[in-house]
Formats: sequence, C-alpha cells, structure tokens
Amino acid sequence: GCYAPGGRYPLPSSVLMTVVTARAAGCPYVVLASPRPAPITLAAAHVAGADIVLCVGGAQAIGCMAYGIEACDELGAAEVPACDVIVGPGNKWVTAAKS
Repeated sequence: GCYAPGGRYPLPSSVLMTVVTARAAGCPYVVLASPRPAPITLAAAHVAGADIVLCVGGAQAIGCMAYGIEACDELGAAEVPACDVIVGPGNKWVTAAKS
C-alpha cells in the first residue's frame, strides 16, 4: 500500500516513488490512498501503475490498506485486499497508524 498526502500542495513525486518501487519489487497489486487527490496525483497514479486508488486519508486510509475492504455491490465499491507493507509520507497520525 502507498500513501500520498493530500494537503495544500499535491505530491505526485510521492506517488511515483512509492508505486513504481512497489511495481519493481514485484507486488501483484498496488493500492494508493490519498485524501482529496488532485488531478496530478491521479495522473501520477495512472502512469506509475496503481491498481486501486482510495480517496481517503489519515489513519483511516492506513487501516483500509492494512486490513482490506470487502466488496460492496450496493455501493459499487470494489474489494481492496489487505496490504503487506504500507509506505509513504504522512502526518504524525499516519506515521503512528503505520507502526
């Protein structure tokens, strides 16, 4: 799982550095989480090859990637498999959730 902060300034470089590294490492799927992703963040995710983009941030995003999410046909939500490793920058709450 990859986390990209969604603050005042988008960080597409974080997306590229984490998603491309996961792909190079041979991960079968790559999940990216970013709150309110800017268009440049979504473009970076597409170019880097992210399989799933979650529009959620903070500790909730880390929890989603750590435990996974079951598919929900009623809401049209896809299944998010649990991630073995979660990388990327974040505030103190994100850092605490990753540990």
